[in-house]
Amino acid sequence: MKTFFTYDFYIQLIIFTVISGIVLIGLIHDNEKIIYLFYFGIGILQSVSYLIRCSYKYEKSLLFKIYGYVIMPIFPSLLGLAIFGNTNFIAFIFIVIPVLSFFYSPIMAILYVRDTYLVFKNKDLNFEQHENIK
Repeated sequence: MKTFFTYDFYIQLIIFTVISGIVLIGLIHDNEKIIYLFYFGIGILQSVSYLIRCSYKYEKSLLFKIYGYVIMPIFPSLLGLAIFGNTNFIAFIFIVIPVLSFFYSPIMAILYVRDTYLVFKNKDLNFEQHENIK
């Protein structure tokens, strides 16, 4: 588990830095569509990391829990939008979450990288004491 937290932090940091740099260069060269690389590239990577970290038994931080509550509904709502299409009321329900997340997800992405750093830094915690929790 400690190895995972080490790899997770460095992967999150490197991918976040590289994709942010690519997006900034793209925006400088008037390519507005490149911003979706930030949302989907970093979002999918952090969602996978979040789901893996949920399976480990250790004390989760408040930031980790908040991240899950505000970010995880995005992908099911996009899936629901793709399934139900442009049905008026149903489309409105499924489009509200992704539109709102357009504004708060960059901040949450930065906070998630910070949270992975804090867990990585405190990886000497006694994780074994939590493995007996059922």
